[in-house]
Amino acid sequence: PYRGIIQEGNWTRPGSYLRAKVDQYKLASNIRRGRIWRVTYDGLDRDTAQPRLLNETPAQLVGRLAHPNGWWRDTAQQLLVLKQDKSVVPALQQLVRTSAPEGTAGAGLYARFHALWTLEGLSALSPALARETMKDANPRLRIQAIRAAETLYKAGDRSLAEDFRNASRDADVDVALQGMLTLNVLKVADAATAIQAT
Repeated sequence: PYRGIIQEGNWTRPGSYLRAKVDQYKLASNIRRGRIWRVTYDGLDRDTAQPRLLNETPAQLVGRLAHPNGWWRDTAQQLLVLKQDKSVVPALQQLVRTSAPEGTAGAGLYARFHALWTLEGLSALSPALARETMKDANPRLRIQAIRAAETLYKAGDRSLAEDFRNASRDADVDVALQGMLTLNVLKVADAATAIQAT
């Protein structure tokens, strides 16, 4: 049966440091309840909706990419890639292009990240969309676009080399660093020159 402490009994013998903690917090009295504890922030209501993502259509899963909870977004992306249903490609492309409202803390921007990487996982990321996204106003999205475009370069689209060089000269330091890292890891021609110039 499950216990309140995740440890081999050999390490919780009487007199051991862990046994003192087990006794102090009464962990041995917590049985048959599983080992996953729910930790939530006091100032935030906990979402009690039970996920049923396996029963959702690919179109519904695309909508989950904007969920405020990262587990829902990650799982929806994973299921979309596993299903390899290309009918959602237009919706994903639209989501990548949709700007998150100014000052939005996360879900809108994260939805764009997930949509971009889902396209990459479906082998449906086009060089045109990658280039367009590398010029987005948000530097964090530009970084994701550079990384996702690496797959296209590795698959033979050498025309992206110039885009990586341009990224290495980006006004945002993090984008420029990603551009240089990509040039280096892909061993793009004249990468050393571009990196030195930056």
